[in-house]
Amino acid sequence: MTTVKKTESAPRGAEFLTQAELDAHPQFASTLASGLAVLGCFGSGALTLGNKDIAERLGLSKPTVSRLMFTLMGLGYLRRDRQTGKYSLGASVLSLGYPLLSQLTIRRIAAPEMLELARHARGPVSVGTRDRFQVVYVETVQALETNATLPDIGSTRPFLQTAIGRALLSAIDPTERSLILERLKATDPEGWSRFSDGMQQAQEQIAERDFCVVTGDWRPNLSAVAVPMRAPFNGMPLAFNLTVPSYSTDQNQLEKSLGPRLVSLVRSIEYKLGLL
Repeated sequence: MTTVKKTESAPRGAEFLTQAELDAHPQFASTLASGLAVLGCFGSGALTLGNKDIAERLGLSKPTVSRLMFTLMGLGYLRRDRQTGKYSLGASVLSLGYPLLSQLTIRRIAAPEMLELARHARGPVSVGTRDRFQVVYVETVQALETNATLPDIGSTRPFLQTAIGRALLSAIDPTERSLILERLKATDPEGWSRFSDGMQQAQEQIAERDFCVVTGDWRPNLSAVAVPMRAPFNGMPLAFNLTVPSYSTDQNQLEKSLGPRLVSLVRSIEYKLGLL
């Protein structure tokens, strides 16, 4: 079983605190957190939600939810359907996320090569970075063919079970990586027991051949290869992955063809960005 060394002297930033630690911190703005939590409720695939839905999901009182919804609607982050009385995301949410995406010139630079590989492999090629204790996609390119992953910008994946999560862990600063692994071990002991060995094996694969392979750990019908970038971009650690249906490939193709192709793609992007 993989063990994680504790980093006693490593200071923990706000992004590494537990919810209980955040709630107790004197600088934590609970009202702001509640407002952002409301917006987060729409990230689970729900297109419209009412006050009652939000109150039940977040455990907030109806008057509190009503004030939050009014405020978010006034700022353009939510819009209200007059017929149903329910809410959906407003256009200001796009304005909130656009500055970050616009800074990621890697999306524009990498897109042509990502599309070429996606067409060859008949599966999506994605780029992800860390969002606290999970991976969030910042770009995904698909050919006409698709598969059950349905990845898109803003969708998230777990660290331990996925190829992109395991690759991204290897790209993260060792001190931060230790803190992340400690948190994952404490909050998801079952997942840690099932997938930490695979995570460690992925680190060894990356050290040996620059990519890792995961089959069936995330979803039983999917296989993936992933490659970490060797240097952060705009201060962000990044990793690329390619996902294909398990029935359309085998271990030999993953290790001898798709993995090396993805490595070549990432090295090309690093060169174009001046990171080599």
